Amino acid sequence: MARRCYGYGKWDAPYWFIGPGQGKGPEEINNNQERLAAWIRMGRPEVCDCCCFHREIGEDSWHKENPRLQSTWKSLIRLLMAFRGWHPTNDARRVYQRDQWGGSNGETCVIELPGLAARNLNSPADRQCYREHRIATIRKRLQEQKRPPTLVAMYGKGDHSSWEEIAGRTLELNVPASTDVTVFIPVLHPNTHGLTNQYWIDVGQQLRQTSHSSNI
Repeated sequence: MARRCYGYGKWDAPYWFIGPGQGKGPEEINNNQERLAAWIRMGRPEVCDCCCFHREIGEDSWHKENPRLQSTWKSLIRLLMAFRGWHPTNDARRVYQRDQWGGSNGETCVIELPGLAARNLNSPADRQCYREHRIATIRKRLQEQKRPPTLVAMYGKGDHSSWEEIAGRTLELNVPASTDVTVFIPVLHPNTHGLTNQYWIDVGQQLRQTSHSSNI
């Protein structure tokens, strides 16, 4: 799982989000045995359906009829909605989180540098196993798409060099960098102290302007 499980969604999605490590729900146990068993039952895919995976581990907080907004996802969804030109109300984001976010039939690829989830970023060393392999695989999956993603947002300042490896270019925090088909951007982690909702709206709108001016 540390080597081969990358996250949720599908590789050929138009919108990618890459993070420094997956967290856990409030009711989850500290080890990853339930997640490992669920991943095996689902066939050990590189990317899983987010809703199905969480149902497998008995975590329904994020996908029930009126779900709680997950602390990291809610900001990334706000960015995506601003990028799409949508109004990111709480209700709209709940519906998107429940029905679309990280779905195998959706439009997002929601993946992580480590393959193992943890309560926080002060994680055991085994979370960093296969890091270079995983960076290389993510970059390979990005390059081999017949239709490359429109947006690749990478969050967390501490992994900036990894974001540059994946993008294959020099990047600057909060500054879009576009190719002919994809706009990359490294942003702050959603849990960064002091960030406001407007930060995510501004980034999304900036990306929207960049993609339009570049005909992405």
